[in-house]
Amino acid sequence: MELSNLNGQIIGIISDDFKKEEYFGKLVNEIVTTKPNEAIKMVKLDSNILNINYDDLSIREQNKVILASQLHNKEIILINFSKGMLKKDLEYFKRLFKKISTYNRKIILIDKNADLFINCVDRIYVINNDKVIFDTLDIFDRVLDMYIDPPKIVEFCHKCENLGVRLDHYKELDELLKAIYRIKS
Repeated sequence: MELSNLNGQIIGIISDDFKKEEYFGKLVNEIVTTKPNEAIKMVKLDSNILNINYDDLSIREQNKVILASQLHNKEIILINFSKGMLKKDLEYFKRLFKKISTYNRKIILIDKNADLFINCVDRIYVINNDKVIFDTLDIFDRVLDMYIDPPKIVEFCHKCENLGVRLDHYKELDELLKAIYRIKS
């Protein structure tokens, strides 16, 4: 399957078919070769990391190094990028992905963490054996529940709908709370 043929600027893919490229045994400066100081700074790492062995980094740092190595590519493919990331890291990278996509770059996030997809991706694909078995524009699509655990806010909205309380598809917690308050009044 050619990922570059998928529609969208920032794409979420749910799949087990893809494997991360192995960088073990390399120094970070051998992995991040294009404008290394700027790239490392953009992914919120210290430039001292350039002389450290990739194997000695945490999973979180490894994922940031992989992103830094691809920042100048037309197509950025990140596999299980959210692994080891904190919520505040994910929020920063969602904003960064949106900024990068404005420079006519395609970002493909292959992950099972739907929290990475909410407020970030244009389209979500489910791929199995190199075939798209499902695609949607909406993280609230109930079919996705068969493939991933939905984000908590999506799960809550689905439970409300099951109880007969109709809520719009709010992706921000403060907006959802305002809507609940309006219902209560």
